[in-house]
Amino acid sequence: MVGMQNAQKEKLYLGIDGGGTRCRARIVNSAGETLGEAMRGGANTRLGINHVFGEIIAAATMALKEAGLSDSRISDLHAGLGLAGLPLERERKLAESYKHPFASACFATDAYTACLGAHDGADGAILIVGTGTCGQAIVEGRELALAGWGFEISDIGSGARIGRTAIETALLAHEGLAVSSELTRAVMKHFNDNPEEIVAFAEKARPADYGAFCPMVFDADSHGDSTAAAIIDVAVTANRNILHKLQEFGAKRLSLMGGLAEQMAKRMPDDIRSDLVPAQNDALHGAILMARKYQKVHA
Repeated sequence: MVGMQNAQKEKLYLGIDGGGTRCRARIVNSAGETLGEAMRGGANTRLGINHVFGEIIAAATMALKEAGLSDSRISDLHAGLGLAGLPLERERKLAESYKHPFASACFATDAYTACLGAHDGADGAILIVGTGTCGQAIVEGRELALAGWGFEISDIGSGARIGRTAIETALLAHEGLAVSSELTRAVMKHFNDNPEEIVAFAEKARPADYGAFCPMVFDADSHGDSTAAAIIDVAVTANRNILHKLQEFGAKRLSLMGGLAEQMAKRMPDDIRSDLVPAQNDALHGAILMARKYQKVHA
């Protein structure tokens, strides 16, 4: 971290990456030097706008503290907020109308800011594949967003859906309606071989709770479990279809991001793998790029 004296005079920019599992914050100065970072809980707008801004403000305050700056400087931050859930117009309107404490604020989906960051503002596409999934391309000023409509009806290639399918399959196997395997037995053991415990879990579970079972699926697959392989294949197919659509849109550079990026990358066909490039920067960098541009236009 850099010295704080200059930060008292310079413009300060706040980048927020609000996903379903965590909310990350970064504060930089005019030179792009990182002053402070912090992380809080999930900030998908579908968790409730008051909850989301509570996490955002808490993360920003923590980042200010790490930067050695007063809490009161929150009103000096020009914020770029990349939030999961913003593909929904109703969520975007709620976010844009929220009375925030920042000097300025602009909003986009977490996929858009991740795409900006991955290609440092240049053309390209990304697929975020973690608790949820979302594809995003930015090509010659045009945008294409795919998936990201939520755990219940979309995000088929996500960790949450992989985890939920593992639980569903384990319950079927427990009742003799599917083949028992290392994976299904491990999942049922987690619930003490009691379907009622699964019901109680499902009544309160959020996507991240289902996603917590995803590592068990990949572990079982590494040991040759055919049930795990079949579950993963469904996710791989869904993510491959998204990446092909992004290519068709005109994206020449693809970056996979998120907790399952490595697992998915190695399972992609050659025509996708040949276009895969490492992300140059993260979604926080993209959010800050967006905040800089917004502040410059509205200064």
